[in-house]
Amino acid sequence: MSNSYDVAVVGAGVAGCIVSSLLAKRGFKVCIIDAKGAEGVGSKVCGDALIGRGLDLVGFEPPASVITNISSAIRYYAPGIEPITLKTKIFLLDRSKFGQFLLQRAMDNGAVFMEKCRATAPILEGGKVAGINARLTGAKAEFHAKLVIDASGVSEVIRRRLPKDWWVSKPVERRNIALCYREVRRLRGEKVDSKICRVFHDRGIIPSGYYWIFPKNDNLVNVGLGARLTTMDHDIKGRLYRHVLSNSIFKDSEILAQGFGLVPVGPPLDCFLASGFITIGDAAGQVSPFTADGMRPSIISAHIAAEAIAKAEGFDLDRLWCYNIDFMRELGKRHAELAAFGAFFEGLDYGSARSLLSIFGSNAYDFGDFEDFKIGPTLVFKSSLRGFGRLDLMLREYRVVKSARSLYRDYPTSPSGFLEWSERAERFWKGHR
Repeated sequence: MSNSYDVAVVGAGVAGCIVSSLLAKRGFKVCIIDAKGAEGVGSKVCGDALIGRGLDLVGFEPPASVITNISSAIRYYAPGIEPITLKTKIFLLDRSKFGQFLLQRAMDNGAVFMEKCRATAPILEGGKVAGINARLTGAKAEFHAKLVIDASGVSEVIRRRLPKDWWVSKPVERRNIALCYREVRRLRGEKVDSKICRVFHDRGIIPSGYYWIFPKNDNLVNVGLGARLTTMDHDIKGRLYRHVLSNSIFKDSEILAQGFGLVPVGPPLDCFLASGFITIGDAAGQVSPFTADGMRPSIISAHIAAEAIAKAEGFDLDRLWCYNIDFMRELGKRHAELAAFGAFFEGLDYGSARSLLSIFGSNAYDFGDFEDFKIGPTLVFKSSLRGFGRLDLMLREYRVVKSARSLYRDYPTSPSGFLEWSERAERFWKGHR
């Protein structure tokens, strides 16, 4: 079986369906390939929380039919400090319905969906990606395309099979992958505050991660735990049961869904493309290192990619380069700052980590200010009142974040400057592990 398209998208997740929808609406002949059947699209281990910040800039909001709750803040807890509240709009979603909605919209706009079709390898011709080899109902299939988009999630079905010397094929380090386990539970006789999403940092329970309780409504919660693969044993389900689900609010609660998942939580890839190829979403490591939120970056990345593709006037590396630039400007710089802060924070001893967090404790902040590291004079003054040690921690944190910001602001405007920049980036990240 052989087919020819303008764009072949591997993966019918959030990023894949949105970019397919946008491109099909612009008149591109688009095919979406996914190993799942249509009924399984949208089923994924996920926190089910979509932070609203930035979605208005791309004109996106989930439909009411897939929203189970809207919270107004994320509240962070750590032993020995007052909670830190970050005010922002958070959509709690029926993840399956959301996926189904996105797929249907893509097909309504003209994209072709090939269900139960497993992509196996890229088709390479003349130093560029020219399509996808796949298995469809047990038979070999070829999908030829001017552009292939890998939106296959953390499995990176196509990206990891590209030539090793291509810039885009650089692997995500194992330390930058997190393992998580989550359950969706219906509470019996207990209720939670549906306006607050709660995140808990406790090194006694989980050394380099956190657990969460997100309210899908006042008696339905998404509860889970996640940490870097390289920093703990893999008994995360046991840890969740021993330290979190043993709480009385979960007594006699009903498990509606459960499962393990992998999430990339490191800095952005240095490059997201090659001639005839783009990667987006989790397959590109485009997850916020701060919140481990993948849906919001996937939505924004899909819009950035669609716009770049539409104006590229060709699919060679040079013509697609604007996608790298635009992503780094919109999200990549911020993700780099967050990854640098995360490395700094995890490197602190327990006492220093508590001291740094205590500067922010007992107050409410705008999520955007926190995410963008807008350290105002009030926080500097507050930290100085609590002693030189805490002021020094605050300033050290700021210097680390500022260095990452400067590096990614200098992202090359053309491929000719990439190798020099990527060497700088490698030196930077080696110094912040």
